[in-house]
Amino acid sequence: MKLSKYATGPVQCGSIHEIYRRLQEEGYRIGESALRAWVKEGLIPSIRCGNKALVLYEDVLAFITNGCKPIPPAA
Repeated sequence: MKLSKYATGPVQCGSIHEIYRRLQEEGYRIGESALRAWVKEGLIPSIRCGNKALVLYEDVLAFITNGCKPIPPAA
């Protein structure tokens, strides 16, 4: 997790895997593949850096706590 020195408050940004691990540590039972799918579909905003997607922890929490809807399975 990275902390921004330019933000007024702590902005926690990380790769999908880093965010996934933090969610697990804090008791959220979200699969890494689900998190990747939400980012890929644009449901959670991200910034691409090479092959890596960087996301804000706060954006993920907001998505989870505001009633995320399950992604329908591919037909």
